[in-house]
Amino acid sequence: MASRRPTILDVASAAGVSTATVSRVINGATTVDKELSRRVQAAVRDTGYVPNALGRSLRRGGTSQIAVVAPDSENPYFMQIISEVERIARTQSHTVTVAHTEEDLDLERECFRQLVARRVTGVLLVPVDSRSTDVSPLTETGIPLVLVDRGIDGVATDVVATDNLDAGRQAAHHLHERGFRAPAAIAGPASLRTTEDRATGFLATWRELGVDVGPEALLRGDLHVESGRAAAEQLLADGVADCVYVTNNRMSAGAFEALRGHEDVPALLATDDDLWTRLVTPSVSVVHQPVRATSRAAARLLGQRIADPDEEPSTTLLRSKIIERESTRPRTV
Repeated sequence: MASRRPTILDVASAAGVSTATVSRVINGATTVDKELSRRVQAAVRDTGYVPNALGRSLRRGGTSQIAVVAPDSENPYFMQIISEVERIARTQSHTVTVAHTEEDLDLERECFRQLVARRVTGVLLVPVDSRSTDVSPLTETGIPLVLVDRGIDGVATDVVATDNLDAGRQAAHHLHERGFRAPAAIAGPASLRTTEDRATGFLATWRELGVDVGPEALLRGDLHVESGRAAAEQLLADGVADCVYVTNNRMSAGAFEALRGHEDVPALLATDDDLWTRLVTPSVSVVHQPVRATSRAAARLLGQRIADPDEEPSTTLLRSKIIERESTRPRTV
């Protein structure tokens, strides 16, 4: 059986230093202590570690290959992120590899294996799951990583995302100010931090505003159109809610389909300013995520991480905004 290829973690362990120090020595940094540098160089020889030549090329001004890993090949939000990153990469003479995990942890693990084998320069990752995604295949081989849109519990790495708790709070205030008093939320799986934080911020704010909100106000879907439709149909059957905030764009489309054509339906506040929200009747109010700003910040942060591995990981949270349309206007009595 073939032996495991040595990683940057093996070098760091042998030299008794951090992986960041190993990376700096390998990439020619002149600020590393001479004794530490000698230990790292000896550990590289002893372990047989082969540094990532492509990553060194980027740091020295050459070309590079950046990977963007997204969970859904049909979601307009993730497609916008990929498009913006590709545009930025072209201006910097970098190439972009795109991979989709289809919200599947097994596919995600296989994707990481392939990216390590291809020795990509860096990865922008939208993880499948906030609790279960394992990025150690990337981090242990020294591949710079920036998480986009979703964080991972307990993982110390760079993150660029929307402030989802704030998005939920904005959604609640928007609907409350327009006179609605019986809210509901449609969220994704509890393990997905993005939709969970939006729903948490939303329902908590209603309670702060003095509205009695019970557990029945939270419905769950699986991030796909059909589950949004089913949840909205349940709201119609229950006949209690006068407004609903849907915390994912594809479930928002399904909810609209279920509500369209019925009288006295709950006001609908969707997620993301997808094209359909402007074209349908009634037009749909949205909590709009700053996708371009998110993509630019993530690409910029990945470049910084590649150039200086010693930087402490950072979290950048960007603010959503409400775009009001017909679906949440106050109802006349």
